[in-house]
Amino acid sequence: MAYFEEEEEDLLPPSLIKIKVADLIPHPTAMKIYDYRTKKDIKVLAKTMQKIGQLEPIVIDKDKKIISGHRRWKAAILNDWKELDAIIMRPPMSKFKSQEEFDEYITVSIVYHNQQRKKKPIEIINEAEAILGILGKNQGKRRDLLGDDVNAFGAVGKDRFEKAANVIGDISASTLRRIMEVVEFEKKSEANKNIGLVDQIVKGELAPMRAYRLMNIHIQEQEERKQSKSKVAKVAVVSEPFSLYNKSSDKMTEVQTGSVQVVFTSPPYFQQRNYGNSSIGKAELGLEKSVNEFIKNLSKHLKDVKRVLNDKGSFFLNIADTTQNGECLQVPNRLVLNLCDTEGWHLVNEIIWQKTSSLPKPGKKLQNSYEKIFHLVKDTSKYYYEEYKIWNETESKLVKSPGGRNLKGGKAKEDFMISKGYSKFKDFLTEQQVKDIISGPNAASRQNFLKKIDSEKEHPALMPDYLPVIPILTTSKPGDIVLDPFSGSATTGRTAILFDRKYIGYEINKANHDLAVTDLNMLLK
Repeated sequence: MAYFEEEEEDLLPPSLIKIKVADLIPHPTAMKIYDYRTKKDIKVLAKTMQKIGQLEPIVIDKDKKIISGHRRWKAAILNDWKELDAIIMRPPMSKFKSQEEFDEYITVSIVYHNQQRKKKPIEIINEAEAILGILGKNQGKRRDLLGDDVNAFGAVGKDRFEKAANVIGDISASTLRRIMEVVEFEKKSEANKNIGLVDQIVKGELAPMRAYRLMNIHIQEQEERKQSKSKVAKVAVVSEPFSLYNKSSDKMTEVQTGSVQVVFTSPPYFQQRNYGNSSIGKAELGLEKSVNEFIKNLSKHLKDVKRVLNDKGSFFLNIADTTQNGECLQVPNRLVLNLCDTEGWHLVNEIIWQKTSSLPKPGKKLQNSYEKIFHLVKDTSKYYYEEYKIWNETESKLVKSPGGRNLKGGKAKEDFMISKGYSKFKDFLTEQQVKDIISGPNAASRQNFLKKIDSEKEHPALMPDYLPVIPILTTSKPGDIVLDPFSGSATTGRTAILFDRKYIGYEINKANHDLAVTDLNMLLK
C-alpha cells in the first residue's frame, strides 16, 4: 500500500506534545507552495492568539519541520511565546518503498492540511503542480496508487484532476483542469507567457473560465497562422537571391517592415485586359466598372508597399492611361494624386517611358508613344539617390567599387559597381542619359525569350527588362532588396539580380509564377 491508498489504522497514532518555538523550522515544500510573507495577516493572528490562546496545534514531522501551522508559528514568534502545542506525524517508513515515495506522502499531507485555509490563486496553482506531478509520476506504474477508493487523504476521483481537486479542497476538477491548461500553455513558449493569462488569474483580474477561453482563442489564432504559413510555403519559392510568392500582394506578411529599398512595379491597367485571375476568389484588379473604383482598389492594394519600404527607399509605379469613347480618362494622374493626397506618398519625379517601337492606334488623336513612371518616396529628405557614372569600357562596367577601388587597382571616387548587368544592358547604358526620359523598344525581345522557356503560352502585358535599370541603379546599392508586387514573369527580378540586388516578387497567376521560377533559376546557373 502506498500513501494514496493508506487506511487510518495503518498509521501510527498522532501524539500531542509541547515543542519549543525556537526548535521549529518551516518545511521547504510548504515554503515553495504557500506565501507566508503577508505580515498584516500574521499580526492579526498574533493578536487573536494573545487573547484566546492557541486553539489548534501545529503539525510537524519527526525532524520538527512544520507541515501545517506556519502562520501560527510566526505569530508565536511575534508574541515571544516559548512553546506551542504540536502534533507529530510519524508514518512508519516500512510503508514506503523509497525516500521519494515518503517525500511525496509529505507533500500530499501538506496540501491536505491546508484544505480549509483561504488560498491565493498562486497557492492553488502551486498545490496543483505538486499533486499533479505526483499523480503523473505514479500513473501507469501501479493502479492501486490511483484507485477510486477513499485513500488516506480522501482523494476520490476518476482522473488525476478530480483526485487533485479532492486533496486541494474548495475547487472543482473542471476549474482546476482549466487553470492548469492555461499554466501549461504559458510554459510552451515565451510568446505564450507574454500574453499574461496566468498573471491575471493570480492577480484576480481574470476568472479561470475566462482565461481558459482566451487561451483557446490564442491557440486557434496560432493554428490559423501556422496553416497560413503552410499554405504560403506551398506557393513560395525562396532561393538566394530571390523569393517568389504565388499569392496576392495586398498583404505581404512574408516581407519584414522597412526591409525593401526599391519597389518597381507595373500593376494591371484599367480595363485593358482580363488576366484570368478572378477565378482565384477575388474580383480581378483592373476590371472595375469605374475609374474611381479602380483607383480606390489599387490604392488599397498598395498600402502594404509603404510598410515594407524603408524610409530611404523609392517606389516606382508604371501605369498607362485608358481611352474610352475617344476620351483619355486620366488614370495615371488621378491615381498619383490619390496616393499623395490620401496615402501620404510624395512625388519626386514623373518619368516618361518613351517607346521607340509603339504601334499606331485608330482614332482622332496622335499615336501613343509613351507611358508614365511615377517616382514616389515616403520622405523627400531621406530617400537614397546616386546618379550613376560609367567609368570605363571593360566588360564589367564600373559604376562604384567596393572599398573605392576601380578595376585597374586605382582609387575610385565611387563605391559600387555594375558587374553582370553591364554585358546585358551595354548598349542601353551607353546611350541613356540620366534624365526623366527612358527610351527603348517594346517588350518583343522579352516575349521571344520567354517563348523559349514556355512555347505554349502568350504572355500579355510584358515589361521590357531595361525599364527598371535606371531606377534600380540610382536608388539602391548592391545587396539591397528590390520588390515587385505585380511580378508577372519577374522581369523586374531578372534585372535586379543582374545588378547584384536581391528580389522579392508576388504574382497571383500560377502560370506566370511558375515561369518566373524557371527563368530566375536559369539565370543563376
